[in-house]
Amino acid sequence: MNEDSVVWDNSFSVGFDPIDEQHKVLVKMTNEMFQACEQGVLAADVAFLQIIQKALDYAETHFTYEEDYLSEVNYPHLDEQKDQHEDFVAEVQKSIDEFEAGNIEPIFLARFLKKWLLNHIAVYDKKYAPYLGK
Repeated sequence: MNEDSVVWDNSFSVGFDPIDEQHKVLVKMTNEMFQACEQGVLAADVAFLQIIQKALDYAETHFTYEEDYLSEVNYPHLDEQKDQHEDFVAEVQKSIDEFEAGNIEPIFLARFLKKWLLNHIAVYDKKYAPYLGK
């Protein structure tokens, strides 16, 4: 296991299984990115690009599910949550472009994703936990 890898534990849980399961998939994909970074340069770049695109697609699906559910439970900070999601997608897309242009290393992008994901779950997603399952 890579030293940057994330190990899921209950401190990440928002207490709602469908969203926790989606977060676990995002953590798994983040770990796959770190594993790809350990391959030879060409293999790492190809594998990394495939994983990052798959992760971005999955994140957008997760964000839609999360936003729809939060709308159903009348979460009062939904706009802030949507802004966070939009900023993330834009930042990742910009980083992918930088990676493809040879301006950043895959490990930089993987570490950014890890930091963003864990911070987002710990700060923003935890805020909506009291509204889930109602």
